[in-house]
Amino acid sequence: MRIRPIEFSFYFFILVFFPGLGSAEQKNADNNDLQALRQQVNELQKQLKESNERNDVEIKLLKEQIELLKQQNLPATAPVQSQEARAVETNQPVAPIAAYTANAENAGNPLSRIPQSFNPDISAIGDFIFQGGQIPKGETPDSLTPSNTSRAQLREVEFGFSNPVDPYGRADLILAIERQDDGSYSSDIEEGYFTYTDLPYDLQARAGKFYSVFGKANMYHTHAMPWVDKPLPIRTFFGDEGLNDSGVDVSWLVPNPWDNYIELTQSVQNNGNEADFAGSSANSLMYVTHLKDFFELGKTSSAELGTSFATGTNGTSNSGNPETNVEGLDFTYKWRPEKEGLYKSITWMSEVLFNQKDEGGDGTVNSHGWYSSLEYQFARRWSVFGRYDYTQYPDSSNLHENSYSTGLTFRQSEFMFWRLQFEHTTGENYAGDVDRNQIFLQADFLIGQHPAHKY
Repeated sequence: MRIRPIEFSFYFFILVFFPGLGSAEQKNADNNDLQALRQQVNELQKQLKESNERNDVEIKLLKEQIELLKQQNLPATAPVQSQEARAVETNQPVAPIAAYTANAENAGNPLSRIPQSFNPDISAIGDFIFQGGQIPKGETPDSLTPSNTSRAQLREVEFGFSNPVDPYGRADLILAIERQDDGSYSSDIEEGYFTYTDLPYDLQARAGKFYSVFGKANMYHTHAMPWVDKPLPIRTFFGDEGLNDSGVDVSWLVPNPWDNYIELTQSVQNNGNEADFAGSSANSLMYVTHLKDFFELGKTSSAELGTSFATGTNGTSNSGNPETNVEGLDFTYKWRPEKEGLYKSITWMSEVLFNQKDEGGDGTVNSHGWYSSLEYQFARRWSVFGRYDYTQYPDSSNLHENSYSTGLTFRQSEFMFWRLQFEHTTGENYAGDVDRNQIFLQADFLIGQHPAHKY
């Protein structure tokens, strides 16, 4: 169904300019009518958006067919291609006048003016950090043996590809090249999945490799984090790579009488997490459930409550199938004033994890961890933040670490930011007592078109 603009304009005009029609004694009835009208307008907007998205995909498919026909039947474009090829070989730019003349020769043919519109959105993101102080030797907190050295490194380069595939969904592919401890670089598919966006009953489904929908910090890509590093409990229980594996998930937008955004997600993925689950020896699956409730607290603030659960075997015993269960609670609060929204904002995010790891004959280890982060934007490009982390270890609740972090972020533009962070960590891990100070300088830059991340 395609919504005509005049119908939408009529409902919008009635809603905005005549909200108070009716006599005083009919106030309640009018309010009910107004609410019904608002719901109808919202439904019309939703249908219009879905219709336009389907039309855009269909138009792109038609353009692709036309472009193929043009390449088969219009050899007149060959001179321009030859000129471009010569320019590449001689490292010289294409002459604008010559290119314009060649295009003018085909001006009578409308197919010659159709652009290449089927290329996906492509982006590249570089993450550079300078790290000073006591640098841990190892990727996870349980292998820390600090050394007093400093180093600069291009920590990660991320390539993203995203585009609608057909009227039923879209594909996203993210490739990451990461620096290893020995200074070499390795590449991997960080995420790659197809999303069905046109399912009935407010359902959406994914198939491929992706971050498990568990809490908040687990799903952050490196460049999207509000800090230089992920919180200690996330790294301890899930490892540096987080819960991320191949599988499928289905999410459902739950109807509710409060008109909140409530989403329930169920994932079934390979059980390949090395930190808390079976890892490379896995011959079973991991199941992750997440429920979140997003709601507005007024015109200037909003909140999100979430609960998560992950379960799977952990491979700690040759007899039986000992399991690990992880429960999580997360809370996010955001404030942004109406008049100074570009210059001021507050984001408060907290998360707590409870871990039960069955180690067969050695019993079950119960451990937990949590973090809380507060970020304050005080100018259009500047913000400060502080974060506290505490974590026990999945194999020993007697060992623990806690850290205090503070930092300053400067957003140079939409495509680049700088961040300075200081972190102090104390506690005890498998290597002994921990008491270290670290300082980070981070610079992230983006080229191309990168899709927006979830709230």
